[in-house]
Amino acid sequence: MTAKAVTAPRVITLNFHGIGEPGRELEPGEERFWITPENYHRILDVALAHRRYVEFTFDDGNESDHSIGLPALLERRAHARFFIITDRIDTPGSLSSAQILELAQAGMGLGTHGASHRPWTELARIGELRCELLTSTGALQQIVGRPTRHAAFPQGLYDRAVLSELRAHDFLRVYSVDEGWARAGSWMRTRYSVIRTDTAESIRRLLDSPNRTAGRWPMRPIKQAVKRWR
Repeated sequence: MTAKAVTAPRVITLNFHGIGEPGRELEPGEERFWITPENYHRILDVALAHRRYVEFTFDDGNESDHSIGLPALLERRAHARFFIITDRIDTPGSLSSAQILELAQAGMGLGTHGASHRPWTELARIGELRCELLTSTGALQQIVGRPTRHAAFPQGLYDRAVLSELRAHDFLRVYSVDEGWARAGSWMRTRYSVIRTDTAESIRRLLDSPNRTAGRWPMRPIKQAVKRWR
C-alpha cells in the first residue's frame, strides 16, 4: 500500500465496523454493518491486490478490531486507522485500554469517534461538541501517550458548525461516509462502509467504479457542499 500511496492522487477508503459475533448489545440497525471473518479476509485481499490505492478504517472500537481485524492486517503488512467511541472503552464487547495500546504499538492509527456516539450536529447545536471532543481525545491520549489528530463523524453526520469546531481543534483529517473517492491530500476524506451483504466481488466492482454507489459527478460534490454549508 505504501508504494501506491506515494503517487495516488485519489484514495478510496473502506470502513469496517464489527467482525464475527458481537459481544455487546447492538444499536438499532447496527447489525447490517457486521460481517463474517471469512468475508473480511477476502475483502482485504481484493482491496490490497487492486490497482487503486485503498485505505482501511474501523469505526466504533469493537473488540473484534483487536481479535480479528488487527491480526489480518499484520499478516498482510497493511495499515488501518481505528476510530473509537471512548465511553465504551473497557466495557464488554468493546476495546480495552490495553488493546488500544496494542493497536498503536503495532503501528495502527487511532482517531476519535466521539465519547458518546451522539451525532456531532446535535452536540454542536446545544454547545456540547467541544466538551465531547476534549473528553474523547483526552481519553485516547491518556492511553497511548500522544494526541489524537483524526476524527470520524458519528453516524456520518456533519455540517458547517461541526467542521468549524474540528478545524478549531487542529484535526489533521476528518472522515465522513459519503462514499466515492477522495483526493489524497484532502482534509475531509469520504469512506464506503462495508455492510453484511457485501462480498469480495461487490467490493471489487466498487473499487473498479468508486462512484457507483455515491452518485455521478457532480451530484456527490453538490450533496457534500450542502452538508458543509447548512
